[in-house]
Amino acid sequence: MLALSIVLYGLLGTSLVFAIIELGLSSFIAAAYSGTQEIATWSAYSGYSYSEVNVKPPAILVFLVFSSVWTILVTVAALVLPWYYMRKGFVSAKLNTILAATFVAIYFITMVFWLACFADLASLLGGGTSTNPYYNAVLAFGVLLWLLFVALIVLTILAMCGVLVSDWAGYQSPRKEDGVGAQQTTAGPAHEVPMTEQQIA
Repeated sequence: MLALSIVLYGLLGTSLVFAIIELGLSSFIAAAYSGTQEIATWSAYSGYSYSEVNVKPPAILVFLVFSSVWTILVTVAALVLPWYYMRKGFVSAKLNTILAATFVAIYFITMVFWLACFADLASLLGGGTSTNPYYNAVLAFGVLLWLLFVALIVLTILAMCGVLVSDWAGYQSPRKEDGVGAQQTTAGPAHEVPMTEQQIA
């Protein structure tokens, strides 16, 4: 129970830190791409002339900034919501089921975002690394964030299935309460069961 909580805190905290780093890196590269640049053109009649052109960053850099902000919001919510409901002291089975389904869906969406980000950036770089260290760092953190959210999905599903035990809201097994109730109603204590003559003999 405590081990799963520590692992969840570690994964969500690491995801938050990596998303903040990724936001800074991708914002820096997007800002370097955007703005106005002076371009020289040559004409046979007038010679060289200079004109200013508005340059926009590639769409993948904008999507990286969005994915980083999305990940920061998701990880903060995933850290705060279970803590808040545990402080209240009461987590119903319905609330736990809703939170679990929400966590799995949001983790899956975030995982797909990071898969798309690092795959598109790797494709933009020609399937390899870049001479620019900023691109390499963005690519590396994108892969790490994708792996972190794959691990979060797996742990959430294992906790929902009852394989891992947790007391966090959204990570509790819905079968845990049903199993306890079923054991209490189906079988009584051994001294209450009347013995037959065959059992005595």
